[in-house]
Amino acid sequence: MQDVGQGFCFAAGGREVTTDRASGRYTRPMIRNALLVGRCDAPSRLLLSACLMLVLLALGGCKTRSLVAVRESGDWWFKQGDYSAAKTEYLEYVERAPGNAHVHHMLGNSYVKLGETGLGREQLYVAHTLRVEDDRIFADLCEALYQDKKYDDLNRLLRSRTVDRGRMQDWALLATYADKLNDRDEAQRGWLTAAQVDGGRSVEPQLGLAKLYAKVGDRDRARQRLGMAYAIDPNNQEVVRMIRELGEIPGPTFAVPPAEAFSDGSSAGELPTDVPAGEPGR
Repeated sequence: MQDVGQGFCFAAGGREVTTDRASGRYTRPMIRNALLVGRCDAPSRLLLSACLMLVLLALGGCKTRSLVAVRESGDWWFKQGDYSAAKTEYLEYVERAPGNAHVHHMLGNSYVKLGETGLGREQLYVAHTLRVEDDRIFADLCEALYQDKKYDDLNRLLRSRTVDRGRMQDWALLATYADKLNDRDEAQRGWLTAAQVDGGRSVEPQLGLAKLYAKVGDRDRARQRLGMAYAIDPNNQEVVRMIRELGEIPGPTFAVPPAEAFSDGSSAGELPTDVPAGEPGR
């Protein structure tokens, strides 16, 4: 604030206002930018400039979002189906702080959804390296390899997983991609092994075999495996739907005890050579 003879000069809200010395009332408000107030002295202008700079710096700092905010924004866009916006957010995160398995995973998925399968595959390999035991990342990496037509790499990865871990879901995933590649012989081996490892407790391998047999026209085996799946979970809607598509009626009499539930875990009479092989590749 400055004594200007007739009154006082001060800046309020970016404006210069003068007051009458005698009455103390406001007179002649002059609407000018605070930095251009000519009647205020140099120290006042310097103080105003410093304040303005602090405000600008504060506003500039607000533009840098936290990494958590960037990741959550990417996840939100991905759920909305806007994979381009999600990719932008995940790229910002990776550029600022690489090494987060979730972000590399979702960035890879975004690339794949956008048809950039090579870049997606690379990001998913990074995520898999960071979190080897994560089944969701592994499954998405397999899908990226399939979409990118890297079939040899896909087969090596799937076989390595069955050797290293050999769980039901590992064999089921191998069977799924063998079927996608029209290798029905390998698909049957995978589903039968999955059922044996599982011991007849899960619907997935029974349903996988039923679909495979139905696809090649083996109605009897498709019906048998659907009966096993129904015995495991009679409320499974996909199983019930397939039973009806075969012209059968779901119910207790349709159920068949899973062959793998026996102590030797065998699947008698179901050799892989029974299923016609298809043409490999997509």
